[in-house]
Amino acid sequence: MIQSLAQVCLDGLAAVGLAAYALAARREAGPLIPRLVLLFGLMAAFYAGRALHALTGLDGLQVVAFAAVALAPTAALLLAEGVLRRHAPRLLKLAVMGASLVALGFALLTARDMAFDARIGLAGPIVLSLMAILVLLGTRDRDQLSASENRVVAALALCLAAALPLILTDFTALMTAWIGLSPIAALLIVLVILSSANGDPRGTAVEIGLLLAVAAGVSLGLAQALALSGPADLARLFAVVLAGQIVASLLVRLHAQGTADRRGGLRRRLVRADAGSVDHFLADLAEEPLLKDMTVLEAGQLADHDAQALAAVLARRPVWSLERLRAGEAAASLSEAEPLIDLLERHGATHAGLLSLGPARVVLARLPGLARGVEAEIDLALAFRMARLVAEKR
Repeated sequence: MIQSLAQVCLDGLAAVGLAAYALAARREAGPLIPRLVLLFGLMAAFYAGRALHALTGLDGLQVVAFAAVALAPTAALLLAEGVLRRHAPRLLKLAVMGASLVALGFALLTARDMAFDARIGLAGPIVLSLMAILVLLGTRDRDQLSASENRVVAALALCLAAALPLILTDFTALMTAWIGLSPIAALLIVLVILSSANGDPRGTAVEIGLLLAVAAGVSLGLAQALALSGPADLARLFAVVLAGQIVASLLVRLHAQGTADRRGGLRRRLVRADAGSVDHFLADLAEEPLLKDMTVLEAGQLADHDAQALAAVLARRPVWSLERLRAGEAAASLSEAEPLIDLLERHGATHAGLLSLGPARVVLARLPGLARGVEAEIDLALAFRMARLVAEKR
């Protein structure tokens, strides 16, 4: 009972982590994206189907799970070809595709008659195919790839080599394993891919070591609290805790990546904005959520203050923050800050920048409280600076 419950937890966590990565990857552009989505989409379907079948007993879910995992070696080969930027040898390609078809046929024909963990007809083709892909990665022509590409491929090859023994444990009836650990292998591969995309493959080894250490400590504590004493139950608890930590790390990374992508939206819009006139330029920027509340004040709207003196102060930096002005942290004296504070408060704005010095024109923006931060202010400063360059060019 404990083994089946732990396996369901592991499979469910893997399905969540892999599906989140596949969905996040769809927003990206590049030749490898469809291959990544295909592979990890299939793996997410497999783990979700296996977990739901264990909970519900519906045979159709088991058929879907087996079909998905049978096609995974072919999807892994397509990804390996994309990473290496060359086709695999024809014989290897035919062998892997044939193995997938054999596994698929075996899975579909016997899905209702034999449990997954006893299927040598699945274990053999899948493991042999992945070993062949590992050889393909290991025997690559290193001169055809850049140094960074070689590091990524080496990290993936190392992960795959470490994953193969874990994949074998899924066939518990054949290997007499306490629990199937392939979900952890799949999650670790995604973690390495995300780290490599951020240019930090070496840091992943440190992170994995920390995850293992923390999982061990938490598992020992929980084992005492739950009165678990046997090594088998302790190993299952450790696997579930480790998988949970990896999924949490993946979700945090994916959220940060999504935030970075949203910030990149303003920069992409700046590249495409019409620089023919400042009005057209600002109109294009106004579509960006960060600048939805942007307002431009002409010299006549600045009549309550010395417009030129105000513009001279604003010219010192691309963007001024109401919060920093109130705190006295801005590069302005008290007499210089007071008119800026009054201007921002009167128009309900949080940030100001200079659009042009002669005639004096000021641009105001209101950032929501949750959106304020160093990165948002840098993006705003970039937009204001480029708008000023367009305005002064004319």
